Amino acid sequence: MTANRQVFHEGERRVQQRAGVPDAYVQRVSAFVRAAMPDQHVEFFNTLPVLFMGALDRQGWPWAAVTFGAPGQLCTATPSELLIRQVPPLADALELSLEPGARLGLLGLEMTSRRRNRLNGTVRSRDAKGIRVSVDQSFGNCPQYIQLREVDWQAGQDAPPIARQVSIASRASRAMLVQADTFFIATRAGELGDSHHGVDISHRGGKPGFLHLNADGSLSFPDFRGNRFFNTLGNIEQDPRVSLFIPDFETGQALVLQGRGRIDWDPRRASLVEGAERIVDVVPEQVWYVENALPTRGRLIERSPSLAQTGNWPKEAPGNAYRRLRIADKVRESDVITSFYLEPLATDDLPLVPYTAGQFLTVRLASRAGHSPSGQAKLTRSYSLSAAWHERASRYRISVKREEYGTVSRLLHDEYTVGDVLEALPPAGDFTLRERSNAIVLVSSGVGITPMIAMLETIVQRADAGEAPPDEVFFIHSARTGREQAFAEVLKAWADRYPWLRLHIVYTRPTPEDVLGKTYHSRGRLTLASLSAWLPDMTRSQVYLCGSEGFMRAQYAALLALGMPREYLHHEFFGRGSLESTEAQALAAAAQQALPSHARVTFISASTRQDESHLAQAVVEWTPTQGTLLDLAEQAGLAPLSSCRVGRCGSCALRLVSGEVHYPVPPLAAAAEGEVLLCCAVPAAEAPLVITLAG
Repeated sequence: MTANRQVFHEGERRVQQRAGVPDAYVQRVSAFVRAAMPDQHVEFFNTLPVLFMGALDRQGWPWAAVTFGAPGQLCTATPSELLIRQVPPLADALELSLEPGARLGLLGLEMTSRRRNRLNGTVRSRDAKGIRVSVDQSFGNCPQYIQLREVDWQAGQDAPPIARQVSIASRASRAMLVQADTFFIATRAGELGDSHHGVDISHRGGKPGFLHLNADGSLSFPDFRGNRFFNTLGNIEQDPRVSLFIPDFETGQALVLQGRGRIDWDPRRASLVEGAERIVDVVPEQVWYVENALPTRGRLIERSPSLAQTGNWPKEAPGNAYRRLRIADKVRESDVITSFYLEPLATDDLPLVPYTAGQFLTVRLASRAGHSPSGQAKLTRSYSLSAAWHERASRYRISVKREEYGTVSRLLHDEYTVGDVLEALPPAGDFTLRERSNAIVLVSSGVGITPMIAMLETIVQRADAGEAPPDEVFFIHSARTGREQAFAEVLKAWADRYPWLRLHIVYTRPTPEDVLGKTYHSRGRLTLASLSAWLPDMTRSQVYLCGSEGFMRAQYAALLALGMPREYLHHEFFGRGSLESTEAQALAAAAQQALPSHARVTFISASTRQDESHLAQAVVEWTPTQGTLLDLAEQAGLAPLSSCRVGRCGSCALRLVSGEVHYPVPPLAAAAEGEVLLCCAVPAAEAPLVITLAG
């Protein structure tokens, strides 16, 4: 071996340089990466009962796998080659390419001594004797982060593996991730050329749970200080395709997944986990839960002493986890409104989160149907759940009006179809039925019917279950025509069946197809005053109101004129301020006087690109004329998540790193400690603000 022999490829060298590894160190450690195995490595591999393997499938994707056998019978090693007598049990299921010319990454690990050695090579031949691998690179690794275990590698070797595809958010996956203190990651170089462009498999260890499941279904793990070879990260720099093998040494089960990796160099994010120098994110694309993945029955003796210098991921605020849902059905309710039935993926065995009628669902979808939101521009909106919840429910239903200039509504109507996948937060919102009253009045217009139909269905369910219904329920709805009205048939059926339900439908522009007295009850704009003789005693009724801003303001004034106490009105209002324009204007005027004249706001990306040499950030000067922090971010060319834009849904919540904010109009959604709702917040003082954008 000459002093100039190159052992690190371009990706590894780029990562080394970015991590500040001195050239002198790289030159020195290059001597430890040999073209042949030293005698101690030969002896080590000859006695191993288990071998971890990184291999490519027929599409060129790396997979992390494992093979095992009796000590002295699994491998036969010489300085220049390694004969592997046992093929990984999952080789056929994963379609691994193990024929001559295939590149392999091999890791020998002795858990009772924390000893590990690496071998990267090329398959020379495969026959009845096994897989013969020529050595391209041989080197040892330090014992850091390896848990000391006593393992019986002979137990249960005859049991074949049983694999089933699951979601990363399934119960089985979550249980594995919570206990995992070890996993193995397989990667590949961008181009498989000479000896230092191949396949690699690496061991990773940490405290249980160090492989973290994020809210968006991606995984993250801290990259702790190591030998600074950066074989894994260098490969990801060139080719993001990765595979993880996550074992449970006590049960022999494992998660085996394939996905795409990315290095996050942001030191602020690394600071979330003590000891981390950077964070590696993985977006899973296939996840398999494998029983009998290992024959082992083992027990933990001691965790690695190196873990004393590492920490845990901070606990996340509950209720902030996006979940992937499949469009199970798409039903046209009218010319302009379509219902979307959403269900968990077939691989997701967690039940749906229950909800209360009137709540909404915040959905996130890719800018193109058929793509994951993780890999495309993310669009977020909130839609009312339009069906009542019941114990056997396996789907959510949202009903969406196609708006001519609505990006997301047009995308859902025109492009998304049955089988496509979007993401959703758990149901939220406080626009729900209150304690019973003598009478309930439900007033809506247009697509505002969606929470009302869910509320009415809830009352119907209770009546069918034997509960006493309210004395009367008045359902008042305004639409332009019968062709635009949703849920007309079910409303008529309920009105015919239940004597306590009173229905009044108003069409503002009825067509010849619409029959007065049959399909609708009055024409023109809804005026509650004209219905005063038909309505119940408004001083003792609970009123629920949802519709366009102009409609709601008009009906609010009419209800007050009919004697309705303010505290009896419940509404879903997506305008700014309140329904009382004068109060909203007074609030805004008072708040404007208290605002600072300017403030410097820094938006920091929580997920910088790998090829950037600096933190992704935007520093913007705010003045009161620029509006909210969400307005400011968008004016700066940023695209933070948002939906309602009035402080109701909470989807725009971001981490407030430093500084103070003020809410001129208090939001209805609660911001967690250390967070800010961008859509309705402004700087509270001239002191600088720092806000971390979602990655």
